[in-house]
Parts: sequence; structure tokens; C-alpha cells
Amino acid sequence: MLGTTPVPVRVPPGRREVGGLPGTDRVEGAAAVGAVLPEADALAADLGQPVTARLPWWRARLSVRPAAAPWAVLVRDAAGRPRAAAVLVDELSPAAPGERRSTLAAGGDGYLAGVAAATADDARALGCALTAGAASRGTRLELEDLPDDAVTRALAAGAGAGVHPLAAVPFVRRPADGDPLDLLSHGTRKTLRKSRNRIAADGLTVRLSFTSAPAALEELLPDLEVAHRDRDDAHGLPCVLSTPAGRAAWQARARELASAGALEVASLHLDGELAAYVLGVRDGERHGVLEGRFRTRFARYAPGRLLEAAVLRRALLTDGVQLLDWMTGVAPETLLAADGAAARVAVRRP
Repeated sequence: MLGTTPVPVRVPPGRREVGGLPGTDRVEGAAAVGAVLPEADALAADLGQPVTARLPWWRARLSVRPAAAPWAVLVRDAAGRPRAAAVLVDELSPAAPGERRSTLAAGGDGYLAGVAAATADDARALGCALTAGAASRGTRLELEDLPDDAVTRALAAGAGAGVHPLAAVPFVRRPADGDPLDLLSHGTRKTLRKSRNRIAADGLTVRLSFTSAPAALEELLPDLEVAHRDRDDAHGLPCVLSTPAGRAAWQARARELASAGALEVASLHLDGELAAYVLGVRDGERHGVLEGRFRTRFARYAPGRLLEAAVLRRALLTDGVQLLDWMTGVAPETLLAADGAAARVAVRRP
């Protein structure tokens, strides 16, 4: 049984005690942080942290941020075992131009972040250590997209930070009986029927596929990138793939998740051409929709809606899956379906 009170432990070489806090140490730099990621991930796994707050996500984010100055804080028990852990990066603060902030390597871009803490006391100790670490680095502490739960509240209390509400994230529960597509509104089901009728009337060949194989992802990546850019270009929106760093981050995230066996690529081809795709994440009882895009030249057939409906049905009929999670605070009017939402908050300290 792990102890409940952090006590002083020997600080290994390359680490430092944080602000005199007992049982805590901070590691800095890519090599030192990389060395502690496995034990931080083991703790996160034991505590049921989401995949967006675990090793594949951290590795993807850190791999494309060479100038972001990664660091990590661990709270340990008397035997040196981690009780709480957080992995962070320093970057320019979007809320305060010209200033730098320390933020979590977990989550980001609206996806769920998290910190692993066995108890509220451990979370408070971690929060205190994070504040001390940020102060020593001359940064603002800004931890975004955290669940609104007791661990986050205790972390904020320890950090002396404010808790700020963010957009809630919608989800769809697995129905007790019946077909999951019965959850869709009458209007949505009508759209799907119209889509199928148009495909049939135009004589198009439909191919729907699902894969979790890393090799299959690599084969699909060029087409996925074209579809990703297409929607943004059509609406005159800036595309994350337009910069080398953004493209590298997008690819690294997909590859790391695929390598960990957590990514599922759903694709819809019309007459052999990719019309829509959905990247999904299997995470315990949840199936998350990481992102979905469609080619605008196929808009007449609503391929995105057709594929989302297939993803929803497949996920909620899979043994062990209880929720389809839309993963970010998507505008309700754009969703295929939703019957609940999870609250999110940010923890911020100047």
C-alpha cells in the first residue's frame, strides 16, 4: 500500500528539490524528462488518466517542441515511489503577449489534460511544487483543459491558483437497448437517408473501412492530410498543417497513438477517393472522436455525417465501450448527437 503523506527522499542526480518541499523533485530538459516519463505514465495508468494525459500524447507533444523547455514534477512517498506527477512545457502565453507560461504537456488544443495524483493531499503538494517551479523559471502557471473534479480543485488550492470554467465537452451514452442510431434526431436520420439515396442515384461505389494498424495509417496519411487541408481552405481558415511545426505535431500525435494501439482510423471512400475520415481514440470505456474531416467536393453526399454515424454505431456496440466522447468543446449545433457533457476548467496563476 502506498503511503499517504509525502516525506523527504533522496533526490537523484540531475533533479532538484522544489522550494524545500518534502518528497518532491523537479527534472528539467528533454533527456531528464524523458527518463521519468515511464514511471509518470505508470502512475497515470494506475489512476485511470485519459490517453491524452499519458505517454503517447506527451511524447508526441515533446517531440516537436525542441525549444519549449520541458520539465516535470513528481511527488514521492518514503520509498521513492511517485504519488503525483505532471509533465510541462514552457511557451509563449497567448493570454499575455511577450510573457512565457508553463502549461501541461497533456491535452492542449481543447483536448482533455490531466495530472496524476493518488489523493487530494498529493494533488495539493503537486500544486505547490508547480507554483514553486514556475516561479523559479519566471513563467505564469496556466494549466488548461482539466476535468472539474476534486483532484483539480486540490491542485489549484496547493498552487494558490484560480479555477476558471471552460466549455463543457459533450458525449453520447451507450443506450440500454436498441440501435445507437436511434439516438439521432429525426432531422439527422433524414439527412443520412438523403445522402444514401444520392449516392445510389449517382451510381457511386462506397467503401467504409476501420483500421488500427500503424502501417495502414502511414498509407492513409497523405490522403488524410489533403482532406484536413481541404475543409480549412474551403472556408478560408488557417490550417494547422500549413506550418512545418503544426504538420509535424499532427503527424506525431497520430503516429504515437497508433503505435500505442489507441488510434482507430475510419475512412469513407467514394469511387475510390477518400471523401471523409474520422480519427478515433479507444480509451477504456470511452471512444473519443479526435478529429473528423471531409472533402468539400463530396459535400452533396454528406460523407462526414455518414461516417460519423457509422463510427458512433460501431463504438457504442463495441463490448466495454459506454461513451462516445467528442473530446473537445464542439458547438452543440454541429454534433451528430449528444446526451451529456463533462465540465472542464483551467487552473491559472500569474
